[in-house]
Amino acid sequence: MDVDTQALQGVYKKLNELLGTEEMLKFYQEFRGTQLNLPMKLYGRDGTVAAIKKKYPQMTEKALADQYGYSQRWVKRVISEAEKQR
Repeated sequence: MDVDTQALQGVYKKLNELLGTEEMLKFYQEFRGTQLNLPMKLYGRDGTVAAIKKKYPQMTEKALADQYGYSQRWVKRVISEAEKQR
């Protein structure tokens, strides 16, 4: 399919820049007409809690917070609750 990138809608133009034309077209075919509301955090809470429990104390609270995009306070609470369950 021949794509005129100059005529693309703004969001598809940005996706084309980020992913390339082929991947942008796959995205278009899969999600066209769908209103997307993407979460601010890349990682979900349940998976993050499990990862934190597994990686602490090899990683610091700050390093875990930075890696998973949650606050250091939240990470500290997760660790504290995990230690209470032991």
